[in-house]
Amino acid sequence: MNRINNPKFFYGWIIAICCFISASSYGFFFSLGVFFKPLQSEFGWSAGLISTIHSVHLAVMILTIPIIGRMTDRYGSKIMFLLSAFFMGLGFFLCGIVRELWQFYLFYLIASLGVGATTALPTSIIQKWFIKKKGLALGIAVSGIGAGPPIAAPLANYLISHYGWRTSYFIIGGLLWAILTLVALAMVDKPEDIGLCPLGKEEFHSKLDGEPQVGHTTTAEETIPLKRAEWITKDAIMTKTFFILSSIWILCALPVHLVMINIVPFAINMGIPKGAAATGLGLIGGMSIVGRLLGGAFSDLFGLKRSLIVAAFFSTATLLWLPFIKTSHMFLIFVVLYGFFYGARVPQIPGLIGNYFGNLAGIGAIIGSLIGGFVYDVTGSYVVPFLIAAVCFGLAGALNFFLKTPKPVMGLELGKVSP
Repeated sequence: MNRINNPKFFYGWIIAICCFISASSYGFFFSLGVFFKPLQSEFGWSAGLISTIHSVHLAVMILTIPIIGRMTDRYGSKIMFLLSAFFMGLGFFLCGIVRELWQFYLFYLIASLGVGATTALPTSIIQKWFIKKKGLALGIAVSGIGAGPPIAAPLANYLISHYGWRTSYFIIGGLLWAILTLVALAMVDKPEDIGLCPLGKEEFHSKLDGEPQVGHTTTAEETIPLKRAEWITKDAIMTKTFFILSSIWILCALPVHLVMINIVPFAINMGIPKGAAATGLGLIGGMSIVGRLLGGAFSDLFGLKRSLIVAAFFSTATLLWLPFIKTSHMFLIFVVLYGFFYGARVPQIPGLIGNYFGNLAGIGAIIGSLIGGFVYDVTGSYVVPFLIAAVCFGLAGALNFFLKTPKPVMGLELGKVSP
């Protein structure tokens, strides 16, 4: 405890690392792409059926996140992370004994019950621990999602190559349970629970001089008051802006999961070695971290809309080039470029949508994972699914040109965004 209270050591950084590890565990759900071919070889399942498994996972995650939030308020994050470790570990472990398709759905559903806590809780926990250097701490936490695939995909490929896909699921299940259990044991909801205060709290209060201050942030394109009235939902959904933003959200989410689940079987079909294909999936996640960081910096300089337009159009260009890839070197170039620009558009979406109505559900993610497999079953090629992904990114970028600030409702001004 003495070390925890030492001002040279702030326990919040341990929390940030734990949040990073927790978020990175999500990468093992993207490793379904690495298991794609072994599952097809053993059971003869179609690409569409296997892709549906990922859609079930996404649906469960989306539906359980609000429940996890309420349970966290009641029982605390430590309990939720312990439950997450149990469900994810058990679900992946049981995938190793699958004999029928319904079993795979059931066991993947069990694993999905735990993923909401690992992805949704880190950001809220960081907010309680940091006032000063909050941006850095949040960056560490959320970058875990991008760091997951570079770890999970090559590891899954190595395990499958040496021990088979069933034993691989046993190992992954046990590994996730052990690591997330350690994260849970180290987790503390808020600094006050161990006699600390948020980093920078004293400095923050010393600047108030007894008067409440309302901050604001500005860029070349946006002026968004931080303290403003929320739009009434029934008024928001009647605006043209709402429908454009909803479309942008869905169109950007759809190709992401389509590509991540289908890129490995596509590469193998093109003659790319299995190891290189799995490494490529990991590199997409790794480069997305770089893209997220630089994308956020670019949005500060050039505005959210312009940054999203550039990221979306370059994502379109890389996907249009994908069907022409024939060698491992070309595939490597693709995953680096696509991963960067896919990541660069990540900070813009919640920024734009948050400026208007709050976050919208990523319905497109479920649709995207379904499209990839089923279109491949019909056409016998991944060219059409990836073309659909490219078109979605292109439309998302184009829709930004029509994005304007909705008129204030009942005299409430939301902020100013240039056409």
